[in-house]
Amino acid sequence: MRRAWRALTGRGRALVVVGLLLTLLCALIGERDVMVVGLLLLFVPIVAGVLLSRSRLQLSCERSVRPNEVATGDAMTGQLVVSHRSRLPVGVVLLEDDVPAQLGQRPRFLIDEPTQDWHGTVRYPLRGQYRGRYHTGPLRVRLTDPFGLVHLDRAFTATSELLVTPRVHPLDRLTSLGGAGQTGDNRPQRIGVVGQDDVLVREYHHGDDVRRIHWRSTARRGEMMVRREEQAWDPTCAILLDNRTGAHVGDAVHGSFEWAVSMTASVGSAMIADGFSIEIHHGQGRLDLAHVSAQRDAIRHVMLRGLAELTPRAQPSLTHGVEEMQSEAAGQLVVAVLGRVSVTEAAAIARVRRNRAEGVAILLDVDTWGHGRRAATVDGSGAAAVRGNGAEAPEDPMAAVADVLTSQQWRVVRASAGETVPQVWDRVGALQGVR
Repeated sequence: MRRAWRALTGRGRALVVVGLLLTLLCALIGERDVMVVGLLLLFVPIVAGVLLSRSRLQLSCERSVRPNEVATGDAMTGQLVVSHRSRLPVGVVLLEDDVPAQLGQRPRFLIDEPTQDWHGTVRYPLRGQYRGRYHTGPLRVRLTDPFGLVHLDRAFTATSELLVTPRVHPLDRLTSLGGAGQTGDNRPQRIGVVGQDDVLVREYHHGDDVRRIHWRSTARRGEMMVRREEQAWDPTCAILLDNRTGAHVGDAVHGSFEWAVSMTASVGSAMIADGFSIEIHHGQGRLDLAHVSAQRDAIRHVMLRGLAELTPRAQPSLTHGVEEMQSEAAGQLVVAVLGRVSVTEAAAIARVRRNRAEGVAILLDVDTWGHGRRAATVDGSGAAAVRGNGAEAPEDPMAAVADVLTSQQWRVVRASAGETVPQVWDRVGALQGVR
């Protein structure tokens, strides 16, 4: 009984109530002629429901989303090809597709007076506002009889999968950080990677491996000298992404974590284009890129799919990802995209560069993403002075972190909410050759 009542529209329920009351009233006062009208109002919705359920309705739906993989902020189009066939006419067809709120509003379409053999195509806009993997559908269809008294609901099981990847920005090549890859025009011998000794020496820098000290040159010159070792270049780039919940602030779209993911994706894409083999590490480990073929497009595609589903995790430190990076063989470049880190954590991260020729750290002033509560001004060197309520902050913990990294020969830049990924990367390029 409850199911039958739910199948009635508002108009159908009104007829049933009026018919029932009129029939009872006529039975009490003995007006049998008028009772026929009440019975007619009572049974018309029932007859309409029986006929609609017996109409042998056949529904079909083909669905798609084009394109099914977009960058954050890009538009997509959902398409539904719907057809129905019935022996009896149908009054109205209401289509409603299940769409996640992150992609836009749930689309609804109303088709008046379709024919008994109807076929139509409907399209609706979508926008990838939030990074991640989503499913649209299933499609729900509601049909009513020509009088609008009874509705019949049907639902399909098919869904469409789509992926919203991080926004990738084009970045300039950093030649002094290994700017040409395996397929570049030149494959120079790179200096600073562990290899066969060519007896070239340079001055000792704090953080250099003591095993590389060239004692004969040290005794001859009277100052500490280390070997400038040289080997055939094996271009590799390891990227560390800080994905701890406590290290970032801001909402899902405009928060510091989304900016960090976009920076990671942009750097990874740029390095892949230059022929680097890349490794991406985070707090839980690393993205699995080892099974990917050597084709650049395939590597980039798998990297973006992995970053699309990466979420912040509530964990105290980046120890797991850092330890994995330290256990790797020597390489050319390491890039760390960091949120709020302590001096102790920075010291552990700094040690990763010992088996890498170059190290770049991008420190996010995450407080500038905090809904405008604190504003940041960036000077020409990239250092941010954080102020609140018109007064300069008494202490800048990020400055101490930057000092730890620069003391280990890292090239450090700081990023605030007002800067774009290419702007920050250009400041990395301005540090080329700076020690």
